[in-house]
Amino acid sequence: MTLLVFAVVAVGLLADLANLLNFQHYPALRPEVAMVAAALVLAAAAMAGLHRLAQPRLAFAFTGLYVALLIDLGSTLNNLVFPTSAAVIAALAWWNERAVLKLALAAFLSVLAFQSFDLLTGTESQAAPRNEAKKLQAKAKANPKLRPIVHLMLDSYIGLDGMSAADTNFGTLRQEQERFYLDHGFQLYPQAYSRHPKTINSLPEFLSYGHARHATEPRNVQSTVAPPLAYFRDLDRAGYRISALTPSFVDLCPNQPMTLCRNYNRSDLSALVKSGLSVPDRARIIGFTLLELSQFTALLGGTADLKLAELRGSHERHLYNRAKLYSLTGLRQLDAVSADLSTLQFGEMRFVHLLLPHDPYVLDEHCRLLPEARWIDEHGPAPLHDRDAAFARQARCMTNQGLRRLLDQLDRTEAGRAAIVIVQGDHGSRAIDAIPAAGGAMPSPREMAVLHSAFFAIRVPGEAASEVPGRFALDELIGGFAASGFTAAPRPVAGPAEVWLMDPNWIPAQRIALPPFAQKFPKN
Repeated sequence: MTLLVFAVVAVGLLADLANLLNFQHYPALRPEVAMVAAALVLAAAAMAGLHRLAQPRLAFAFTGLYVALLIDLGSTLNNLVFPTSAAVIAALAWWNERAVLKLALAAFLSVLAFQSFDLLTGTESQAAPRNEAKKLQAKAKANPKLRPIVHLMLDSYIGLDGMSAADTNFGTLRQEQERFYLDHGFQLYPQAYSRHPKTINSLPEFLSYGHARHATEPRNVQSTVAPPLAYFRDLDRAGYRISALTPSFVDLCPNQPMTLCRNYNRSDLSALVKSGLSVPDRARIIGFTLLELSQFTALLGGTADLKLAELRGSHERHLYNRAKLYSLTGLRQLDAVSADLSTLQFGEMRFVHLLLPHDPYVLDEHCRLLPEARWIDEHGPAPLHDRDAAFARQARCMTNQGLRRLLDQLDRTEAGRAAIVIVQGDHGSRAIDAIPAAGGAMPSPREMAVLHSAFFAIRVPGEAASEVPGRFALDELIGGFAASGFTAAPRPVAGPAEVWLMDPNWIPAQRIALPPFAQKFPKN
């Protein structure tokens, strides 16, 4: 019986690993994959040993838990489905455990065989990403004479006033960013801010000029389908052919009029293959990602990790963050977007949402990838001043190399030189321990700055580079750009500086005044 349990668990875990690698288009014949597979076989041996210790009275319960867990690792189960499945399988195992194990082994062997075949034959020739736009634009309405627009939304890109806010440690980042953008012909809005600290709320807010309905259902799963947004509606009416490239957790494709819309995996394991990261680091990240696929292992591992950190007084990264590759994915997408701009044409509007300089902070200022042990997350546990400094390094990498290449590419074509370019954040860097909730203590000045200061810059050919005074919400700035007919830098009339606190489900619940961001240094 013990050998049969080992076979079921080992085959099931390897099938789940193959499923993950297939989904992420990760090549199977890699040393890090072999390391993870070996670790899974050892885990299967340990689980078989626990099953043996539970014999004869409780072994059926372990069988139910193991089989349900293996199913959960390879699929998406509702919160109630996992315990229900474990209970049902355990009841069947109590009746005839050997039959349940044999059926499970046959099922997992089938999955492993199919997934392995796909892995070994399909990863080298991936199909082109499909167009996910649902409301396709009418070609007859396109106006090929319009000046192109390139709109880059860079996730967690704090504004200039936030970079120099009191109690922060961004160093000379503000001065460097000002010089970069002014040298490239941009108009800067140092006091720009976001009304929300989460993308799923801030993005609909500013792309609807502040009129989108707020969330009324829990969004703590970090995914949402954006409602119809006025920005894309107005661009469509103006005759622009619209394309969008966004991470999968805010889906623009179903409800906006577009010619092309694509979502990408926000935490792409395949970005590791040519990253230069060590084999053990790559293996650990694959393993952590696999653990996060099951609600049971994620909860068990996360709880154990936090308790051990408390006992040891550790400042190492939390387990639930170690599967996140947001910024590495963002850097990879930035390179692809830069190359694709060689095809930009008049009459096109391209909206791109990149997970940069979003955490984890994995890059130095020269875009060299740091060892995984030195990665830093926005909510800690690294000290705040270390988080700020790591953010600044990643932002320097993003502008000095990534955005510089992008702007150089634009300057090589007639359409690119004529294009209006918008670069903005969606909220601040969020380098705080926890986001303040509605009904609790009021956020501190530092928290207000790192949550709500948001970058905004626009380059309009024929308009001089400058810094624009005034405190504007992102929705006012986007609304002002639309009011110009998408032809000029916005000069909106600022309304009350107000932002939203959320409840624990990320639903905006309390509107409060936003105080000025206290500055570390006097202005010139």
